[in-house]
Amino acid sequence: MRIFSISIVFLLFLSGCDHTVHRLRNGSSEAEKGTPAFVVKPTVSSISLQLQENGSLKKSALDGLNALLRNQGRLSSQVIRLQPYTDKGNVFASHLKDSLLSLGVQESKLKILPIQYQATTIKPDLENDKQDKWDLSLTSEAMVVVTKDCSIEDSQAWSVHSYESIGTLGCANRANIAQMVSDPRDLIRGRTLDDADGVHAVEAMTRYHESDVTPLLDIDFNED
Repeated sequence: MRIFSISIVFLLFLSGCDHTVHRLRNGSSEAEKGTPAFVVKPTVSSISLQLQENGSLKKSALDGLNALLRNQGRLSSQVIRLQPYTDKGNVFASHLKDSLLSLGVQESKLKILPIQYQATTIKPDLENDKQDKWDLSLTSEAMVVVTKDCSIEDSQAWSVHSYESIGTLGCANRANIAQMVSDPRDLIRGRTLDDADGVHAVEAMTRYHESDVTPLLDIDFNED
């Protein structure tokens, strides 16, 4: 009887180990449900711009504009609104619209809003009572992929406990693949392929490998 009881306890112990092994084997997918490698969400970014006397942007403002557009993903997927506040900003908005259209922004997703004059604020602490005002603002709406930091969780112990300290396996692969998807919406809902989708995909890969890399905005508005 005692031997029989020991056998039952041993079998229960083995079944528990089997359950634990399978749980650990599937642990990456289970853990990924709580902390996914990527999240698709809508984002809205805006930047206010002040023009120089000659009607162009300073390099710092141009760099900030380029950074905003890059962070919002592909230009063709962005919805962009230009809001001029001055006559000079209205003229610049027209040039900026032509530039964005030539770089891939869809015309149906790019709009210049009616000029909205604003009262000028004079700050007494500024030298010579310099007027502080914006000439226009740009707002971009897009669906973007936000990826998780998939680096080694415990870099101090990875050589000793390599499996435990690395973290969720496959996280970097999933994050990298998500960043390569042309339309982030495809990661959250299925879509039937059209007849020309294959052709467009081949053309995109050809442009990626053979075309020259051009900056988003590289136009001298002083030439106009």
